[in-house]
Amino acid sequence: MLVIGVSFACYAPSLNSLQDQAYRSAVVIEGEVRSSPENVSSREPYSVNVKVLDVWPVNSGGLEREQLVTVGDFGSEAPCTTVEKDHKYIFFMDPTTEPLVFKASYAPVDASEPELKKDVERVLCEDCGKFKAFFFLPAIHSQRTIRATVAAMVM
Repeated sequence: MLVIGVSFACYAPSLNSLQDQAYRSAVVIEGEVRSSPENVSSREPYSVNVKVLDVWPVNSGGLEREQLVTVGDFGSEAPCTTVEKDHKYIFFMDPTTEPLVFKASYAPVDASEPELKKDVERVLCEDCGKFKAFFFLPAIHSQRTIRATVAAMVM
């Protein structure tokens, strides 16, 4: 049996999927690529060193500005993207067993457009108001669960 899979990390995210990626990722940072391997083969996964420029407290993973972290598994498999040295990106990551080493959960997004960073901030803000988080709940929650939760918060 032949199974064909498509990685959505290969495509530029829409606004909703960008917010969804931020919501679902364990760690989200804005960072600048400091080093990447030379002669990257499209078949081999690779890692890059990233200087942390900004973190969101909700999904910081304990990281702070100016730290140097390693983000990996770029290449032919998800997330199948390339990143350029000295460019800024928003990275969506999951922790690994090693400190300061992360696996990319989605393709990074070029951070040169300020609106994209604001879209991520809308999802990851700490003090947005008690009802703001309900706009970004994953689709797996039923309307009844959401109504019951909102009703409990109002009481």
